[in-house]
Amino acid sequence: MIHPAHPTRLRALLAVCLALASMPLCGCQVRRVIELRSQPPGATVRLDDRVVGETPLDLPFVHHGTRRVSCTLEGYRPVSRVVAIDAPWWARFPLDLFSEVLLPFGWRDIHRVEVELEVAGGELGESELRALLRKAETLRRAGPTGPRPLKPPPAIGEGPSP
Repeated sequence: MIHPAHPTRLRALLAVCLALASMPLCGCQVRRVIELRSQPPGATVRLDDRVVGETPLDLPFVHHGTRRVSCTLEGYRPVSRVVAIDAPWWARFPLDLFSEVLLPFGWRDIHRVEVELEVAGGELGESELRALLRKAETLRRAGPTGPRPLKPPPAIGEGPSP
């Protein structure tokens, strides 16, 4: 027990207790950011089917994993791709318990995604045209409950029996 006549010891003990108690509050100083850039800039960005802004864009995130990034800009072809956001070595279990919680170093986890947009031409390629016609036919056949998938044509020899 500390005697009240020793205020310096009491202050020192109190300072140590506060420092230990605030350590969990100081942890988790990781700055996770996805830097989205497009050429040309100003493209509308959708991240996992949610509009998040226009490029250039620095977007904070919490969890690593796979994300779908889509960019659209008038006069350019839309671009959509799946991007893997991998955790760095210090953010993997069990190291993350120490690096992110106990050691408040201010880690930075930055992932850069760059998208090159192509000017939209007047002509579609054959595969793009087929995909567009397939989607159009699906929408044409849509009922009140929404589009129904097209039935594939029967294989040779699987037609109705005579």
